[in-house]
Amino acid sequence: MEVKKITQDVMIDIKPWMRPDDLASFVWQWHIKKQLDTAIDSAKKRKSPVGHMLFAGPSGFGKTTLAHIVSKEMNRNIKAITAYAISKPAEIISILNSLEEWDILFIDELHRLRPQVEEVLYVAMEDYVIDIVMPDGENMRIPIVPFTLIGATTKSESLSQPLKNRFVYQFHFMDYSTQEKQHIIQTYLDKHEVPLADKLLLDIIHEKVDSVPREIHNMCIKLRDYVVSHNISSVDHMTWEAFLLHAQIDEGGMSVLHKKYLDILSQYDRPIGVRTIAVQLGMHEKAIEEDIEPLLLKLGKIEKKSGGRCLV
Repeated sequence: MEVKKITQDVMIDIKPWMRPDDLASFVWQWHIKKQLDTAIDSAKKRKSPVGHMLFAGPSGFGKTTLAHIVSKEMNRNIKAITAYAISKPAEIISILNSLEEWDILFIDELHRLRPQVEEVLYVAMEDYVIDIVMPDGENMRIPIVPFTLIGATTKSESLSQPLKNRFVYQFHFMDYSTQEKQHIIQTYLDKHEVPLADKLLLDIIHEKVDSVPREIHNMCIKLRDYVVSHNISSVDHMTWEAFLLHAQIDEGGMSVLHKKYLDILSQYDRPIGVRTIAVQLGMHEKAIEEDIEPLLLKLGKIEKKSGGRCLV
C-alpha cells in the first residue's frame, strides 16, 4: 500500500520498501524453501505447530525475513527477540508463558543464549513444559501451549548439542550463484524503480557487490539516491562508472576500509595480528573480524595464519 505525504501543495507517493512476505517472493535458497513448504503444508493438514527450525548462515541472508514468512504462512503471531536480551531463566519463562497456541518464537543470535536459559528452552521445545525449582527444593512442571521456535545464528558451532538436537529442521543459508545474484539485483532495482539502459549492465553490476541480499539492497538504495539526485532517467555504463566513484565502491563490493586494510598488510613482509590492523584503522578488533575480513576472505584477498593476517 502506498503512503501519501503532503508537503505544502505537493502530494508525493512514497513507496516503502517491503520485505518478501511469502515463500514465492523470497528469492532462491531453494533447498530451504522446498522443505519449508512441505513442513508448513503438513502442519496445516495435521492442525499442529510446525517443527522447530534453526536458520544458520551469514548475516544479511534473510533469516529474520524467512521467520516472519513462516509466521504468515502459518497464520500465527510471531514474537521476536534477540538472545542477548534474555539474561536469566525467569525472562524466558515469562516469554514462553506469553505465547498463544502455535505461535512462533523467533530468537536471533541464538548462540548468545546463556546456558541456564538454554536448559529451560530445550525442555520447553521437546515437552511443552517449564521446569521450575521451588524454594523448598521441589521440582514443578508447568505445561505451556505448543509453539514453534525458530532460532537464527551466524555461529551454529557455538550452540550446545542438547539445544541443537531439539530442532527438527536445520537449514544453512548458502551463498548465491552469479545468476541468482543478478536476479536479486534486478528485483531490488525494480522495487526502487531504477531502470537500466542496457540489461547487460547486470553482468557488470554483480561484480561490484557482495552476494549478500542485504548488501545488494543497500547498494541499490545508494544507486537510486544517486539517480534521483542527479536527475538521471536510466542507468547506462557511464552513469554506473560515475556512481562507483561517487560511492567509492570497488571490486566485489570493497569499500575504502577494505582497501585501507589491504594497504596496511602490503606494508609488511610477514603476517600481522588483527590488533595491529585495528589500531591503524581506528576500529575495534571485533568490527575488523565481523565487518571487514569476511568479504576479503571470500574474495581471496587475504589469508588467516597462526601468526596473523597476510595478503594472498
